[in-house]
Amino acid sequence: MKWIYIIAIAAFTVLLSACSFESFESVPKDSSIISTINIKEMTISFYDMEKGEKLPDWKVDRPYIGGLILPDNDTILLYGKSLDTADLYSLSKGEKIESWKTGTGIVNALLVEDGTEIAFADQDRDSVRFYNIEGTEVDEVKVEKDPLTLLEAEEKLYAISYNQEMLSIIDSNNKKRLPGFKIHPAAAGALMCREKDELWIGGHGKGTEVEELIHIYDLKNGRLIKEISAPVMPVDFTKDEDDIFVLSHGSNMLYKLGEDGKKKGSLKVGANPFEIDFFADKLIVAGYDSNEVYIIDPESLSIEKTLKVGNGPFQIVTRER
Repeated sequence: MKWIYIIAIAAFTVLLSACSFESFESVPKDSSIISTINIKEMTISFYDMEKGEKLPDWKVDRPYIGGLILPDNDTILLYGKSLDTADLYSLSKGEKIESWKTGTGIVNALLVEDGTEIAFADQDRDSVRFYNIEGTEVDEVKVEKDPLTLLEAEEKLYAISYNQEMLSIIDSNNKKRLPGFKIHPAAAGALMCREKDELWIGGHGKGTEVEELIHIYDLKNGRLIKEISAPVMPVDFTKDEDDIFVLSHGSNMLYKLGEDGKKKGSLKVGANPFEIDFFADKLIVAGYDSNEVYIIDPESLSIEKTLKVGNGPFQIVTRER
């Protein structure tokens, strides 16, 4: 499971973070971009999709594991479990503009509250921490140990821990913890089906038992509704209006499912793929060990284009014009 690699790589590279590189090649302000955070070599790759060309990689000096683009569409926020700050860079200027003192332990981040706040999953403090866009921490809610996956829906934030068999739920308005419910072990990756009040959760497996199933829970009462086969290790999800797409990194498989769980198609893609997303009506998948991003037609499940990126693309960050 991809998050297992974080600890080893972050520990190995944390001593390198004392250096400081202040400037990088700028990213055109009005362009649509696909970028990847590459953790094997500590780079960020960028593709200008308007021009169809690769921009120079940013060789960063810190072991970032993830990031997101803020609502101004120019600021990229980067974080890492071993880092004591979350760092903000201007894409158009190609330089660091600010750092937020978060302390170590940040493993995930999500824009919430219509983009006015950022929720951080903090594994050192076993909490979800809320910051406003200006970088001020406004609240913190204790959750199950080692929170990882974050989702927001209908004024609630859901936090899933890989190491605990309990889903944490937070009221987004008053930042109070609500009753959660029991889930399967070693859960990772999730998708909300709001129309059916369902939460789909994948996983890596526990011990010698690898996960081959997607577990579907009723959001109203936490009941396990059904399980769907998606071997091996379904760890990331995305959806459009009609279909749900599941990425199983243990088998290098992309599955296309209906909302009823029936399989509509599959595609073998990449080597050890971890991330899937939509970009300009196309699926994009990052292959961690193949160092590539694949542009895939969601209807035919055919690979239309392959983009070379840096070593170990761990997270995809996109911006559409």
